[in-house]
Amino acid sequence: MRYFYVHWKHRIPEEPSRLWYEVADDNFQNRTIEFYTDGSVGFAIRGAALDGSEDIEIGGTRNSVEGFPDLTEINSDNQFEASEVNAVDFERRWSEALASRFRMTTGFTIAIDGPAGAGKGTLARRLADHYRLNLLDTGLTYRAVAHSLLRLGLPLDNVSAAETAARQVDLAKLDRAVLSAHAVGEAASKVAVIPSVRRILVDKQRDFAKTPPGAVLDGRDIGTVVCPDADVKLYVTASAEVRAKRRLDEIESIGGTANFDEILADIVRRDERDMGRMDSPLKPAADAHLLDTSEMAIEAAFLAARAIIDDVLAKRNEA
Repeated sequence: MRYFYVHWKHRIPEEPSRLWYEVADDNFQNRTIEFYTDGSVGFAIRGAALDGSEDIEIGGTRNSVEGFPDLTEINSDNQFEASEVNAVDFERRWSEALASRFRMTTGFTIAIDGPAGAGKGTLARRLADHYRLNLLDTGLTYRAVAHSLLRLGLPLDNVSAAETAARQVDLAKLDRAVLSAHAVGEAASKVAVIPSVRRILVDKQRDFAKTPPGAVLDGRDIGTVVCPDADVKLYVTASAEVRAKRRLDEIESIGGTANFDEILADIVRRDERDMGRMDSPLKPAADAHLLDTSEMAIEAAFLAARAIIDDVLAKRNEA
């Protein structure tokens, strides 16, 4: 197999497309992807073109009986820029094409649950960026409620005030820098046990998940409560000791100081509170894929998650 990338400039600036070819012997249309400037994607697989956008027809993409043109020949035309690429680059583009085609016909939701410090937030950001999906850290919604109560000097168990704060949460204006404060996090885990607050925020989170082209949501009850019908469910975990060490390293990396034993005790308390609450306790969904990152770097976790998601997308596109 050989793989090629061709930038087809066209004569109209709005029309350029980026083409990726997998060449098998003399069949150079074995797998072909076309990415358009408007975000739509078309591709062919060993035969007639399949167009995911359903509004742009791809012509001339049936398998060719001729060999792939020499790169010098292609580049002699100033409308093209061609180069050979490796299999990894092509497969990455192929997975993007599958994801793009599927999203054009239906939303796609990835639910990520797990305890604090397991790496689910970083993984969620990587996946949302890779698959071009909306991203929501649902924990920030509870932190927003807690921050509002703290700012107003109201008790965290004031149900009426907490409900009002929850209704006022704007998912488009969640300030991670402000809401990431440790005190806000502690308060959030107490606010989160109020059933009526959870119902209000869950409704907002579900609406977010339905926003095209789909979303990656991370939290504590995404796969079990917020999006029980999510296309992919991941449960990301790690030992309490590993998570405590990561938190200590994070604090020290920005010049702070902390005590490992105190951090570990705090994590254990939070786990017990999250897992033991009556309403929407933290637990993996029955059909969730488990990713234990205790001895796994984020890149390895990302690749493992991608393999799971790409398999789901491929099966959906074949259906």
